[in-house]
Amino acid sequence: MSSGGIATVCDIARRRRAMAEFEEWSVVVTHHAERTAEIDRTDDIVLSKELARREVVLDLAQAFNVTERAIWAIIFEAEALRERTPAVWEAFRAGDLDAARVSAIADCAERLQTREAWAKLEHSAPEYAATHTVAELRSWLRRLRARLEPEETKKETARAIDDRRVSITHNDDGTSWLNALLPTGVALAVGDRLRKAANALPSIDPDTDEKDRRTRDQKMADLLAHWLTCSEGTHTDIRAEIAISIAATDLIGLTDGPGLTHDGEPVGSEWVRELAQSEHAILRRLVLDPVGEVLDTTVLSYRPPESLRKALRWRDGTCRVTGCRAPVHETDQDHAIDYDSGGATSASNLRCLCRKHHNMKSHGHLDDRHLDTPRRYVERYLPCPPVVTVIDFVDPYRLNA
Repeated sequence: MSSGGIATVCDIARRRRAMAEFEEWSVVVTHHAERTAEIDRTDDIVLSKELARREVVLDLAQAFNVTERAIWAIIFEAEALRERTPAVWEAFRAGDLDAARVSAIADCAERLQTREAWAKLEHSAPEYAATHTVAELRSWLRRLRARLEPEETKKETARAIDDRRVSITHNDDGTSWLNALLPTGVALAVGDRLRKAANALPSIDPDTDEKDRRTRDQKMADLLAHWLTCSEGTHTDIRAEIAISIAATDLIGLTDGPGLTHDGEPVGSEWVRELAQSEHAILRRLVLDPVGEVLDTTVLSYRPPESLRKALRWRDGTCRVTGCRAPVHETDQDHAIDYDSGGATSASNLRCLCRKHHNMKSHGHLDDRHLDTPRRYVERYLPCPPVVTVIDFVDPYRLNA
């Protein structure tokens, strides 16, 4: 079967699955509404009515072989969708969106406070959700909410940060999970410092002259253990290179949109403004065209210079293969048309591909249909592209080295 044929077959199967999921939701919502109305018409006391409603949910949970929590989630999410974003509910009915996507949109709709925000969500979400993975959709929804209701988002973030903590879960095999709930910006700095420190370790152990056979993940885990058991730090000190883009109007406080990480995750504008005032912050200008795309740059050599590499990383954010979320700092710059065949070392001919997909392309197994379009620095719910300022927060110790 050709690629076009299998795509058609898969789309039909996907739509059938989505419509079947809608049918399940519809059964739950309709039965719950009918039975609740009957219960409310009785003369029973309030407690008896509440317990009867719970029995309805229990019956549905056992009929579908799911938990009561899952049934309640369907009821609440369906209510939010039908009241606040009816077009999303209709897209679910038509099979354009599946349950996972409408559930993510419903969660966002429940968090948004104003009718204007609901309208923008309803107008923009179905198209984006239909063409992106659930993970990409959730990230897009976080950006949307941070842009539409910045004050509410700040309050929610502050409450979440108040709940920061560390937990340890022991496994049965002599290992344990160490989990830390941290502000997003701090977590980014921790991850970047660990990754770069692991990459910088010598391949030959200087003490034993033996090859270091640890994977990067193992090295990062060992470094974290070393740092936590040997350090007595009492304050957060950014000792890593992290890069965040933020619209110039947001940076100076005229507007209050979020900063964005390489992979498009929003971070609070106040935190970005605070770090931007650091003596170690380096501000770079990212030049965009009128529709939000990074402007093209061309060089004559095979290897792109660092300036072009950085522009490509910002343009693509992750591996360019649709649905692949491989971090951009783990990707290669691939020539769409091979350099030896006359392909230019330019932004229009280069794209970021993770090593797995780069190898597939090199051996002729990655067609252009597998690739997403270059990322734009303007969301579909915004009227015009922002002016973007890129901020690199550089390890001050490396500057003095």
